[in-house]
Amino acid sequence: MKKRILGFIVCSFFAVSALAGCGSSSTASSNVKSSASSVSSAKASSSESSSANSSSSKASSSESSASDTGDFKLKKGNYVIGLSNAYFGNTWRKQMVDCFTNAAEKAKTDGYIKDYEIQNGDGTVNSQIAQINSFILEGVDAIVIDSASETALNSSIQQALDAGITVVSFDSVVNLDGVYKMDYPWADIGKASVDFMAKKYDGKGKYIVVRGVSGAAPDQGIYSGITEELKKYPDMNIEAQVIGQASATVTQQELLKILDSYPDVDGVITHCGGDAIGVVNAFDQLNRKMPTIIGDNTGEFIQWWLKQDGYETLSQGSTPGCGGAAFWVALDILNGYDVPQSMMLSIPRVTTDNLQDYKDLKAGEFISPDFTNEYVIKNIIDAAKSK
Repeated sequence: MKKRILGFIVCSFFAVSALAGCGSSSTASSNVKSSASSVSSAKASSSESSSANSSSSKASSSESSASDTGDFKLKKGNYVIGLSNAYFGNTWRKQMVDCFTNAAEKAKTDGYIKDYEIQNGDGTVNSQIAQINSFILEGVDAIVIDSASETALNSSIQQALDAGITVVSFDSVVNLDGVYKMDYPWADIGKASVDFMAKKYDGKGKYIVVRGVSGAAPDQGIYSGITEELKKYPDMNIEAQVIGQASATVTQQELLKILDSYPDVDGVITHCGGDAIGVVNAFDQLNRKMPTIIGDNTGEFIQWWLKQDGYETLSQGSTPGCGGAAFWVALDILNGYDVPQSMMLSIPRVTTDNLQDYKDLKAGEFISPDFTNEYVIKNIIDAAKSK
């Protein structure tokens, strides 16, 4: 198949590993195929939600899916589904793209789609507008979007909707009527981090906050949760903030610039998106006492935590498998399944009580359910209808 990857980072990563970092080009295209692997965890629970149904004559009713959920079956079809990914500069986004690819490859092999296309951006609104516009010109049937902005893409997305294209926004969602949304309770992540620290340090202490990808809805939501919850604890002081871009490398670099100015740090509240081991590395590099670090559900952090004696913290984070979930939601809509307009994904959390459940999590992996279509319909789409 022809799979074009436009973006900030384009390379043979897809041919060799689901998670290796690589070079970049803002305009390059590539026919390299993704090997994509999504990380499955039976322990990651979901209570999730979604509305609106759509059907297309492109699906043949005479041929149906071997994947059966109740009376609903996917039909053989000639659909083309595009992924517009605003940013490709961290491990979480790479795994998310791979999970989308896994789902799309399975659907293509089974005959439910004709093709799929992935476009990765450089984190800017303009690059993603160009992605969406190109999908419109190509006449794709659906676009799934992990966006650079909640509102700045709306004009281009509206053009896609007006052209009859199904649009599913996920992870970093947009705010536009007519778009299906699959979101996380971002503020709850920030609140849970603050509450954990407050309980551990009796509502006091000195903390550093690590922010995520600038301008993205997850960063804004998590930070709003942090600031709102801190109002309950006036003796908890945020000494400094750094922009970690949901990257362990960037987080480490940014912390190293400021830590000498803050000799006493009780805890570090991370973005929970691939940055936690960067905090560990920064404090290690300076031979500093390790603070309480909110984890991010990465294999790197979980494996480090398992080796610590009596270290107590909370690890949480979004699930990159949502890239696959977004693909299945789009395909279900195209097949006429009754999909609610708004969906909510759950956040897996790890404490000392269930840490051993993840002892086999590998470096480069995040805790994430295996988002099969059956799982998506039961735990995301239909769960939304029951709320």
